[in-house]
Amino acid sequence: MMPLTLLVGSLLLSAPVSEDLPPLDRVGEEVHLDFTATAWFPRLIGTYAFGPAGTDLDVETDTDLHDSELSFSGALDVRFDVWTIRVLGSDFRTSGNGQLDEGARVSGVQLVAGSDWSSSYGQWSIATEIDLAIWRPFADEPFPWSESGGNTSNRNAKGDYLLDLRLSGTAGFRYTHVSQSFRSIAGGVDTEVDAGWTALTLGFMIEVDVDVNPIIPWLRRIEIDAGATISPVIAGGSGHLSGIEANLRAWITDNTALLFGFRLQGTDASSGEYQRTGSVMGLLGGLTIQF
Repeated sequence: MMPLTLLVGSLLLSAPVSEDLPPLDRVGEEVHLDFTATAWFPRLIGTYAFGPAGTDLDVETDTDLHDSELSFSGALDVRFDVWTIRVLGSDFRTSGNGQLDEGARVSGVQLVAGSDWSSSYGQWSIATEIDLAIWRPFADEPFPWSESGGNTSNRNAKGDYLLDLRLSGTAGFRYTHVSQSFRSIAGGVDTEVDAGWTALTLGFMIEVDVDVNPIIPWLRRIEIDAGATISPVIAGGSGHLSGIEANLRAWITDNTALLFGFRLQGTDASSGEYQRTGSVMGLLGGLTIQF
């Protein structure tokens, strides 16, 4: 999809520019706020372990905690010039029960194969990030330190960009909280953990914004973004968090967009005698409103 979007943008940029267009007035450079609310359909992936020398239990093969769940995620973006301040939040919960196919050690107790089990897992996360657009090859000023200029061939009828590509660096903080219980009546195990990790976030984001209204009259523009982060834990335990996301926004009006995407929140961290390795990942869909 990215090559197709860039191709459309290139065709738009190669079109002749009317001399009757107003002077350059980049609406996209003005301060604006985007609020995004999405329905997220993630699954729990990976392993967890309780207690000293605890067995790594796989959420798919050892304990069935792998169902897709309807969850919420949201974002609030404030953008001005080359800067974007972003606040992110999400919540996920799942539960299951069954019998162990193999023996496992949980919270210091050795459970034999066939032992009953029940478990609940909840994870919520909040993050604050700052993005700096380091490179914008089609903008009036390709780099933050570039001299003021004007790419007169890259403008639509309103004076804004026909095509804008941003490569941004990301820095910030993320807090992820996990609460998980594990019970086995036969084995006499009843344990619960609450783990909270604060992490420093570093990453990158690529964004492509194309004005497609000249060729698709009912659609204003298409915006694609993709990014990844790595977040070393600085409080609450040890390890790291990670994230991957990719989104497509179809702007059906000047300030309303339908969103479709994918999000992964990874965890490879420990807190006390609890260890979690894996991710919460899945597709999402929702709405973005711009103010």
